[in-house]
Amino acid sequence: MSTTTRRTAADRFFDSLIERQAGLYDAARSNSERNHRFSRSLIEGARAGSRDWAEVGRRWVTNPTDVIGIYEAMTEAVGNGQQRALALTREWIEDIVESQRESRDVIRAGVGDVREALEQVQANAPDFLRRSNWNRRSNGSGNGSSNGNSETPKSRGRTATSEK
Repeated sequence: MSTTTRRTAADRFFDSLIERQAGLYDAARSNSERNHRFSRSLIEGARAGSRDWAEVGRRWVTNPTDVIGIYEAMTEAVGNGQQRALALTREWIEDIVESQRESRDVIRAGVGDVREALEQVQANAPDFLRRSNWNRRSNGSGNGSSNGNSETPKSRGRTATSEK
């Protein structure tokens, strides 16, 4: 194998490695951005809830006998809080789904690269390695033989006189 071929193979390997790492880092960055966005939404929801309940308190302080007005402000604050909670839950679930999709894509790409590299190694392997016992084990016949004989490793060494 020439130096140029080795260098090219090494360059391809490290380029692929850098590409996989870039995919992982991009997924981590996206996850961090989603967490930041969720935290901001959570803080904004708490602020809005605080403003709603401050309005309830303001109505009660300005006119304590206006029971209907205070009740309306309370139901509005509770309803807004429930709406924010549902929106926040929906955002959280969407973020989890997106994170899982990105992780799955990165892992699939990595597994595909490994599969491709193994196929290239097998294709470039010397002929004497391809004729070894590895083919017998991967045949799937269950008896360790690639030619269909029912011979087992123990019976290979036996002779007709030793079976008596």
